[in-house]
Amino acid sequence: MYRFIHHYLKIVLSVVLLMVSTTVFSADVGPEDLVGEDRVEFDRFRHLFQYGTPDEFYPFARDYEKHLRDKGFMMLYYKLLNNEGFFALRHNMIFRAMKIAERLDGELRHDGASQFYYLVTGLLGDVYSASHDRIKAEQYFTQALKEVGDDDPKFTMRTYNSLAEMFCLKDSRKSLDWLQKAMRIAIDTDNTEYRSLSLAMTAYIYFMDGNKGDFYRTLEAYQQLRDQDKPGFSHRYDKLLDVAKLAFDGNIQGAREVLADDRTTYVDSSLVAVYLYKMEHDFDGGFEAMKRHHLEMDSLYSIMQSANFDQMAAESALSKSREEATMNKGLVDKLTKWLVGLVIAFLIIYIMGRRRLWLQIRDRNRDLKAALAKAEESDLMKTAFIRTMSHEIRTPLNAVAGFSEVLCSPRFHLSDEEKHDMQDRISSNVSQIISIVNEVLELSKSESEGMVADSEKTDIACNELARTVLNDVKGKQYTGVEMRFVTNVDDSYLLRTNIYRLKSALLHLVDNAIKFTEAGHIEVRCKEEGDKIYFIVTDTGVGIKEEDRERIFETFQKVDDFKTGVGLGLPICRRLLHSLGGDVSLDTSYNSGARFIVTLPVK
Repeated sequence: MYRFIHHYLKIVLSVVLLMVSTTVFSADVGPEDLVGEDRVEFDRFRHLFQYGTPDEFYPFARDYEKHLRDKGFMMLYYKLLNNEGFFALRHNMIFRAMKIAERLDGELRHDGASQFYYLVTGLLGDVYSASHDRIKAEQYFTQALKEVGDDDPKFTMRTYNSLAEMFCLKDSRKSLDWLQKAMRIAIDTDNTEYRSLSLAMTAYIYFMDGNKGDFYRTLEAYQQLRDQDKPGFSHRYDKLLDVAKLAFDGNIQGAREVLADDRTTYVDSSLVAVYLYKMEHDFDGGFEAMKRHHLEMDSLYSIMQSANFDQMAAESALSKSREEATMNKGLVDKLTKWLVGLVIAFLIIYIMGRRRLWLQIRDRNRDLKAALAKAEESDLMKTAFIRTMSHEIRTPLNAVAGFSEVLCSPRFHLSDEEKHDMQDRISSNVSQIISIVNEVLELSKSESEGMVADSEKTDIACNELARTVLNDVKGKQYTGVEMRFVTNVDDSYLLRTNIYRLKSALLHLVDNAIKFTEAGHIEVRCKEEGDKIYFIVTDTGVGIKEEDRERIFETFQKVDDFKTGVGLGLPICRRLLHSLGGDVSLDTSYNSGARFIVTLPVK
């Protein structure tokens, strides 16, 4: 009896789920079919999409979503979600765009509307493009073009333009080919918006390539189209083309003033500035503009978002599973209303016959929750590591790449003094990268090693060790900063410990003091009290704010983002001292800089 009921219920559930999951709503209503109030609502959405703020756009979009779904206008509904993601990207809300892509994917799967999957794929291409991941962006854009075919010309044109804009500086020939494809579709469909956008992007590429003749010819075609005053003409790149024309006309100063006065050129203004300096043969100004460009490209926000995408992909899969589980639960709820008696009987029999199995599942779920919590903690640490390392390593690498390109290029005629200066800068940035890598390796080593065994300890002279540490960092401090050593123990006083770990810990503390002290003094003091020996490192630097005191010993925590380093020095120092049976703490009573106290047992 039990097996029969169980089997029957499984068949009924399968049939109902199949029927509901394959339901497809009407999706053939386009903007041209809208009349009356529907047309008014659509025009309102389009206006807010073009000119509204997020606070204006998204509340209206949520209401409009419900309206479209209730009316069965599914094609417009899916494209609305796609435009919500695109709107988020225009306002630098990358994470929100990713979540909208996940939602759109789930709804398409739920509705069985596989013909609109290209909207998700294209949106993911835009997301990765906004995060400067050109490889993934090109993969998604290419896949979207295959999926859409000839069904959505406007989407195809937008995708071609996105590819061209993303690769315009890397491969201008490929970008021009994509723009030509978009132009042909725009002419065939009489689409003024993408004709103007394609012409403007083409002119921009010719400007960056220094192709004056093709630039002027393209600009003339763009101006002729603009003069026709057709609806839909895009003025997105007007200011950019003004800058380019002034530059080619020989008015570099005028171009620079337009660029500085109006930041809405929709391109990287700092990169355009580099090309303006290049046209003037002003290499010093070009170097400074290039540095600004790299800093803008390496903004923390972009890095955080780019570092989190792999994690978001995993979260996306989990989200889909949860959405499917929620959908199935709703279907089961409906089914129980139809078969309430049968379900109740089945549940009673099931609970009585499978109680032991239920208990096992409960215990398994508890173990899985614990494992999930541990995995989430590990993911957070991984994310912090990737975010921090990306930021700290990419900046000096960008500098090395930039200066190396200039040194190796025959276009630049550099003096010996300029060459030596750039070589020194390259060497400095390489040393910075090596220092960061060494810190990470030291952190990994300190985490894997436990307490120091007695066989690894030797008798060391405390005063001699402190003097050696100060001698090792000699010359690193700012001019005018005095290095002091004070002690109340005899030079013959010996401490039995691991000299390598203790020295490394003290070096981290002194290096940290040097980094934040530009005037005054840095002092290392040895002091014996009872059964403890103290090494006290004091500086007259900027000090540590009260709100930062609790987190300075956590990994990847920095109190000043403009200082080099990845926030590992103090955590490594504490781990090393813990392995020696000691500790390090911040003296919160000292307010003339920073003071760290190392405590070690004598025996």
